[in-house]
Amino acid sequence: MYLAGHYQNAYVTHDIDRAIEDLGERFGLRDFTVLKPEMVFHTPDGDKPASVRAGFAWAGGLQIELIQPLGGFVDHYLPYLPQDPQDPTPRFHHTAVRRDDRDAMRAEIAQLGLPLAFEGEVPGLLYIYLDGRQSLGHYCEYVWASPEGWDLMGWPQGRPIL
Repeated sequence: MYLAGHYQNAYVTHDIDRAIEDLGERFGLRDFTVLKPEMVFHTPDGDKPASVRAGFAWAGGLQIELIQPLGGFVDHYLPYLPQDPQDPTPRFHHTAVRRDDRDAMRAEIAQLGLPLAFEGEVPGLLYIYLDGRQSLGHYCEYVWASPEGWDLMGWPQGRPIL
């Protein structure tokens, strides 16, 4: 059941610093953790390096992710960005759902039947992006993390896993 465990809405932006400032001023969203990971995405066409700046903040029980594509394999982000490269307005890109069993997550993904966009892994965390644009209009991310991985992501104390 795809939407069970929904915990994140993610947006892309041309300028993560300005987007964070705007979200803080307008919506009171603060305390972003910003990372600049160098990643390798495993795609149906092979491994592809990617570079982004990513910011994470919690709005109650919902995590907001901001992504600023920098280089490499960022093709899936580009159509969602504003046409004007000076416009920092965040644009919706994907939802993410939490899963605590890697094997069950992969079985659910296979049953769902959406095309694989890419997947990646860092110690303690596996993320898989599915192309849900034909049925939902956006990408769908499945995330498995170890308990320590969820703690590092700041999973809100007492937030149930829906």
